[in-house]
Amino acid sequence: MIDNMHPTNRDKIIIFPSHQQIQAAINWLQKYHPANPDLEYALNLVIQGKIVPDKTGELVAISYKPSINQKVTLENIQGAMMINYQNTQTSFESCNQITTKSLFSLVKKCGLPKKIITSIQVKQWIRPLMLEHYRIEKEYDQLVMVCTQSISDSKVNSKGRWATLQDKPTLIAYEQAYIKERGNGNLNRDWNSLIKKRQVAVLEYAGKIASIVRYNPIANYALVVAPFTFPEFRRQGLARQLLAFLVKELLQEYAALKLWVDEDNIAAIALYRSLNFQQIGYCYTGYFCK
Repeated sequence: MIDNMHPTNRDKIIIFPSHQQIQAAINWLQKYHPANPDLEYALNLVIQGKIVPDKTGELVAISYKPSINQKVTLENIQGAMMINYQNTQTSFESCNQITTKSLFSLVKKCGLPKKIITSIQVKQWIRPLMLEHYRIEKEYDQLVMVCTQSISDSKVNSKGRWATLQDKPTLIAYEQAYIKERGNGNLNRDWNSLIKKRQVAVLEYAGKIASIVRYNPIANYALVVAPFTFPEFRRQGLARQLLAFLVKELLQEYAALKLWVDEDNIAAIALYRSLNFQQIGYCYTGYFCK
């Protein structure tokens, strides 16, 4: 249901678009903006009913060029975004500077956008707009990488297993350690659900869980998130073994795996490339304050 429509000079912006329109935006991202997996994931959550924007506080908007039949299609979409509840995170994509400015006006109305995730193309347009009103706390340019073929067993010793309920204390400790080291995460993560859906893999070493990785399902591919090895177990090749396990398992179900990694994390990039991940573009994450 279209709750609101805002005309710009040439385009229209739909707020709270229908599922059909959101699916068109997902298809648009897949075809034209594959280096923005975060927004695609967020929109998929709406399609799946896990997020209901007008009830849970998120805002979804799509900018498009009106056609004769006024329909939102793959070819006339100009931009899309999703603003989380209380503007804790905004996932954003746009074709041009004008659309970026139009969508940003909605972002600004929702208060301080604490975190922006977008493609490297949109960074050049949205970052100056952000700096007119806010200050940067930290920011990262990141490689977006994809894997469509697992490496042969003879080249990597894949090890790991899916997490079980007995692993929950360690998973909670992992989340705390990840937040302390990386600065973001969720202490209220629903581990029971993730374990049930087999979205968390672990690797044990010397009788303890040493390395952990999660993934999020997105249509026909899986988004790898938050790989982490506890400090005392690092530099032993454990992360590579666990990721090799994850790749092998997930490519039986999905066409590809995607992830993003800070461009200056040379060791991690080398690790991913050794497992057949190839770069397809760049994305940008910025944290802002008043």
